[in-house]
Amino acid sequence: MIDVAFTHNKQHQIVAFEMSGHAGSGPCGYDIVCAACSALSINTVNSISQLANFDLIVEVDDGYLFATLPEDITKEQLKISQILLSSLLIGLDEIEKEYSQFIQVTKN
Repeated sequence: MIDVAFTHNKQHQIVAFEMSGHAGSGPCGYDIVCAACSALSINTVNSISQLANFDLIVEVDDGYLFATLPEDITKEQLKISQILLSSLLIGLDEIEKEYSQFIQVTKN
């Protein structure tokens, strides 16, 4: 099971997400849930870097990704990152609707 947790601040902005585990919805190389979650999360991290011009603080290991916003970003960078992080949340929520036995998304 892939567990994804989104952390929001007091202003209801997404400030971090953590993804851990393995979906196990198919054999290695054919696990569509894993592939979809990986593609969405990696694309989000890379898109923030390229479109908002800053890097998330990222920790990566086998079956694990943690990404958080640095504190020293501009309002424009925050705005762009919120759009992209919200898009990630929407995408993962939609995957969860179809494949809830393989992924669980929580919002804190």
